[in-house]
Amino acid sequence: MPVPQETSPTDADDVERHPCPRCAAEPGSPCRSRGGAVAGTYHTGRFTKVPRLAKLLRVQTPADRGPGQPWRPGTPPPMPIDPATPTADIRIGYARCSTLTQELQSQLDALAGHGISETRRVQGLGANQRERLLALFPRQT
Repeated sequence: MPVPQETSPTDADDVERHPCPRCAAEPGSPCRSRGGAVAGTYHTGRFTKVPRLAKLLRVQTPADRGPGQPWRPGTPPPMPIDPATPTADIRIGYARCSTLTQELQSQLDALAGHGISETRRVQGLGANQRERLLALFPRQT
């Protein structure tokens, strides 16, 4: 019979992303025992939803989750952001031509391939023109 492995915090986080079909623990919370305490192991129907843990016989609840202690709801994991939702994140790419033999368009095409579509061209920026470059991207509050 295999010896139960020590569960890492990332294993526990991955298990707790799913609701438990047996004890009805919500995502973000450890499994409960029938007596209302934090269970010593995660229920099979829950940890088998994590592919790398699916073949194990038992997955221990880590000590930081308080096995045996009175159960309290945890903090649910954040929901993934819909890709269509506008965000405040800005991706900045950098294309540079310092000689006549360098070609700008292939660099801009590579940036567009990484999701950077808006461009601003600046010419004649020297190495000590940091303030002028930063002024192109005002901080949003």
